[in-house]
Amino acid sequence: MSKACLWGKCLTLAVCLWFVPLSAARAEGGFERHISEAVRLYEDLEYELALEELERASKVPHGVEEEVTCSLYQGIISADLGRAEAARAAFWSALVLKPDAKLPLRVSPKVAREFESQRTKVQAELARKRKDSPRLAESRPVDPGPEAGTAVEPTPVQPLTPEPREVARPELVPSHPEELATQTEARASWTRRVPVVSMVLLGAGVAAGGAGTVFGLSSRSQLESARGAQFYDDLEVHHGQAQRSAKTANVLFGTAGAAVAGAVVTWLLMGESGTATAEGGAR
Repeated sequence: MSKACLWGKCLTLAVCLWFVPLSAARAEGGFERHISEAVRLYEDLEYELALEELERASKVPHGVEEEVTCSLYQGIISADLGRAEAARAAFWSALVLKPDAKLPLRVSPKVAREFESQRTKVQAELARKRKDSPRLAESRPVDPGPEAGTAVEPTPVQPLTPEPREVARPELVPSHPEELATQTEARASWTRRVPVVSMVLLGAGVAAGGAGTVFGLSSRSQLESARGAQFYDDLEVHHGQAQRSAKTANVLFGTAGAAVAGAVVTWLLMGESGTATAEGGAR
């Protein structure tokens, strides 16, 4: 194995180890993190804090779909706080950007009726603008073109010339057996077998991620039960169970990430031994 190949593998390992935490940091500081935190606060009945988190999300660079999502959440929370005008304005902003948008959460019938009322108004406004557009086009002056009797010079047509085609060059075949052996070793140096440890770590990461998803869904279900509880004791019980499930889900997600990172590291490091064995067998 040449020194250049060894240095290339070390550089690849360093880039992978640097890229994993950097990608996680970017994901945590983005638009989705603020939206997830706002939904969590809304489910915990912290409506004012949820609106503040949505305000932070609106200041992060995002696209049209994210703007629609943020406006819909603002409309739902404002409606639950009794702020009818703010809810209507937020629903209007979302439906103007996406007329077929749907509410991302289950809401009361009153909020659903208000949302559909705003949809009807937006569709009527868009239909009115579409009707006015042909009238504006008809009112514009039309170019009369060349007057009658005026000779129009024909535009010369250039003859089409065929584009030159590239001639395929024959592949050069090494004439000496030493050159053929060198090329074979170079190709074999790039082949890398997948170690068993990497497969085991990857499977463990997938299993931990699936279990974390189950606990996360269980936490959300328990929060829904807490919101619908009629007595304070029942609310505390469901809320405590939801917090424990959420912590377990976070631990499992962290374990899944560590397992996947370990699979990548072992694949890069232990693949060296597989390549060396293949070269020894070829010799």
